[in-house]
Amino acid sequence: MTLVEERISCPLGAWTGETGRCQLCNKLIESTRRRTWCSDKCARDWQRNHIWRFARSAAKRRAKYRCQQLNCQAERRDCEVNHIFARDGAGYGPGCHHHLSPDKNGVGGLEVLCRAHHAKVTASQATARAQARRVAREIIETKKKTKKLKK
Repeated sequence: MTLVEERISCPLGAWTGETGRCQLCNKLIESTRRRTWCSDKCARDWQRNHIWRFARSAAKRRAKYRCQQLNCQAERRDCEVNHIFARDGAGYGPGCHHHLSPDKNGVGGLEVLCRAHHAKVTASQATARAQARRVAREIIETKKKTKKLKK
C-alpha cells in the first residue's frame, strides 16, 4: 500500500485523495505555501499517529512516563513503548500501526511498559508466533501425506 493510499484509508483522517485538500481533515488548503496539511496542528496530529518517533514520544507523555501494567512500581522513566499488536519484524516505517489508540477496527495502539513487562509481553508474542508456525507446518505435512496416500 502506498503512502497516499494509506492516508486515504486511514480511519483517523477524512482525506478523500483530492489535491489541494488537507490530508488529515480534508479542508481546502488556502495558503499558497502549504500543499499537504492545512495547518501545523493537522501536520502534528498526523505525525503523532503515523511516524514512530513522534508516536513513541506522545505515548510516553500520555502515560506520564510510567508503565501501564497494574501495580507496576518501576522507576518513572524506565519505560518503553510497545505496539499492542506485534509488528513481527515489519519495521517502524510510517503507517496506521502507530496510532496511539486502536481505531474502530481495533488496528494500531501503543502501550507504555517498563523493561521487564515489555520483555515479558514480547516473549509471549514470540511464543504465540512460534506456535502458529508449528501448527501451519503440521497442516502442510498432513496435506502432503494425504496426497501421497491417495496416489
